[in-house]
Amino acid sequence: MSSAQEGWVLDAGNTRIKLAIFRDDKVVQVLTDEAAEEHGRRALDKKQLPKQMLIAASGELTPFWNEWSKLCTRNQTDTIQLFHLNAVEGFDLDSSYGSMSTLGLDRAANARAVLSEDSDSNWLIIDVGTCITTDWVESGTFTGGSIAPGIDLRLRSMYAGTANLPYPENWRELAAEGVGLHLGTNTIESLLAGAIGGANAELQQRVEAFHTEFGDFRVALTGGDAECLELRTRYPIFADSNLTWKGFHLILKDLVQKH
Repeated sequence: MSSAQEGWVLDAGNTRIKLAIFRDDKVVQVLTDEAAEEHGRRALDKKQLPKQMLIAASGELTPFWNEWSKLCTRNQTDTIQLFHLNAVEGFDLDSSYGSMSTLGLDRAANARAVLSEDSDSNWLIIDVGTCITTDWVESGTFTGGSIAPGIDLRLRSMYAGTANLPYPENWRELAAEGVGLHLGTNTIESLLAGAIGGANAELQQRVEAFHTEFGDFRVALTGGDAECLELRTRYPIFADSNLTWKGFHLILKDLVQKH
């Protein structure tokens, strides 16, 4: 299948630019930064543009993607439908949130995705990335949530804010071995126990508190660092590393239908 039959979602976040390639409504590839630009450059050179594309820009676009956007906008035909999303107000989402204009696009995309998965249930969405967000969707309405430092931010802040604590560059590899979820027996392990184990305990307690207050609901877990955690709840966790991408793709389809 040629790239002209594909759908693309470009996520311009605070630290990286990522490009997801969809075929038949499924994520088949995710490219980051230079690899994403190279894929876009080849598509331009071969005139194999995606049929539909969403640029979700909470951060700044690179010069390449700025030019890409201008080129596609100037030459937009039936060949490609390009949509820009800079704020949540750009699409439909039932919400009682008090500052929709500043709500992160990824948080809104997650809400769109879980409602597509199961619109009858209430949801607690946990996204473990640069920041750790928890969001509550009740009766199909996004009501709000919390934002806390992610695991890497916690480790970096301890390094930056102290004289002697190191920053463990390989913390994700150590986390994959289970370090951080138990008692630290040296400084590196103790840092991970504080950052990873602390985040795990924090989220575990939040899930329990929500159960006490709201009763039954479903838990969705996503984000690049979600695999570092080991949440145990009384109900199964719906874990999907592509949840945000699926939400953005659903938003793209919504926009296509409107136009």
